[in-house]
Amino acid sequence: MNFIVYNNQLINRNDLKLSEKNRGFLYGDGFFESIKIFNRKPFNFENHFKRIQSSANYLDLIFKISKQDFLNIIIQLLENNKIINGYIRISVFRESLGKYCPDRNDCSFIISSKEDKNSCFTESSNYLNLGVYKENLKSNSKISNLKSLNSLLYVMASKYALENKHDDVLLLNTHENIIESTNSNLFICDKGVVFTPPLSDGCVDGSMRKLLLSIIKNEYEIEVQSLSFQQIQRSEEIILSNAISGVRRVTHFANEIYSKKAFYNFLIKSLNSLI
Repeated sequence: MNFIVYNNQLINRNDLKLSEKNRGFLYGDGFFESIKIFNRKPFNFENHFKRIQSSANYLDLIFKISKQDFLNIIIQLLENNKIINGYIRISVFRESLGKYCPDRNDCSFIISSKEDKNSCFTESSNYLNLGVYKENLKSNSKISNLKSLNSLLYVMASKYALENKHDDVLLLNTHENIIESTNSNLFICDKGVVFTPPLSDGCVDGSMRKLLLSIIKNEYEIEVQSLSFQQIQRSEEIILSNAISGVRRVTHFANEIYSKKAFYNFLIKSLNSLI
């Protein structure tokens, strides 16, 4: 697994050379995307590519590669690194001089890959302890919907989770609504109704979130609305979703134990049927 993609070129990872003036490093000027790989194919690729395009458009980045060409270079990377199952990370950054204000809007991208042995989404462990991180709040602006290269909030929240013996923690926006965890979108199920925060509350516009919304509406009533601590605490199931893990079931939150898993079982079965 010695190869990466730099723009449209497959190169040895040791040959990658980035300038100290790289705007991703200096200013976090860019975004990233993580995609799960099953049987040499990117899972949920349509939603991922649409999010890449929309993120680039919002940041005024000139991203010209077509969906098919992008898919072809990903497949080439997987073949050269002999990856059947695993995941890739795509980092996109503005290729420009200037300080905060860039002098142009061209962009570059790097794709790296990592192998794992899972040929489908596996059931989460029987224990996931969820906490709440309150020290830093997330704004409910459109830029909060992006997977920005600036991830300081998630870094600090993840450190808090580790220090306080939580497996993950929920984040709040400036209105103190709960919006997501450090690496996942949030769904709760209560009495046959599923709830998830709206993008306007500042959660990441997750590609897995988008896929799950299309799946859930076929079996459950779904409400996209702001969520409070109390509403989450009294729900029957708490689910965390992201592109790599699929869905994870929370078992412990705010001194409550969550043993029901009908909604979780429906989700993981539905996702694996799409592989």
